[in-house]
Amino acid sequence: MFPNVEQYLNSSKALMQSQASAFQTLAGSALESAEKVATLNLAAMKASAQDFGNVLTQATTARDPQAFFALVTAQFQPNNEKAASYARYLGEIFTETQQIFAKTAEAQVAEVSRAATAIVDQFASAAPAGSSDAMALVKSMMGTANAVYEQVNKVAKQTGEAMQAQAANLSGQFVKPVQAAANQTVSAVADSAAA
Repeated sequence: MFPNVEQYLNSSKALMQSQASAFQTLAGSALESAEKVATLNLAAMKASAQDFGNVLTQATTARDPQAFFALVTAQFQPNNEKAASYARYLGEIFTETQQIFAKTAEAQVAEVSRAATAIVDQFASAAPAGSSDAMALVKSMMGTANAVYEQVNKVAKQTGEAMQAQAANLSGQFVKPVQAAANQTVSAVADSAAA
């Protein structure tokens, strides 16, 4: 009358192993992403410190205020490009991590769904007579849950794509105002030199 307990134990063991593997994948990916962000930040700080040192060295050789301001404003363009590059690389790290998380979650949900279906089928085969309606209801609920998951997964993918596009747009929008400010500073320096 009752399904084989050993089958349930084997199914549960396989499911637990799958979940442990998924956790290891997600944890490894999160740590790898954190390492990449830390490396990116350290490289950016190192480059920034070197650039600042170079500007200070060059600033000490400036003969007048106009030369000093020209030197400082000349640094805006390379810094804009570095900031945009930083934002792009950070976006790439985020996208890569998001894709790994999505694939892992997708695989895990498929595994859980498969295991749950197998358990329900085992129960259905050993269920007493007259319980077919209850088993049909359980199977229907599982089908609905899978449909909801697929819809949520679709929305999550669209959200990830939208965030990627937003990050690219943001890096472009960051560069434009800084370039405009640099141009205004250069114009102000040129106007003060002319006066």
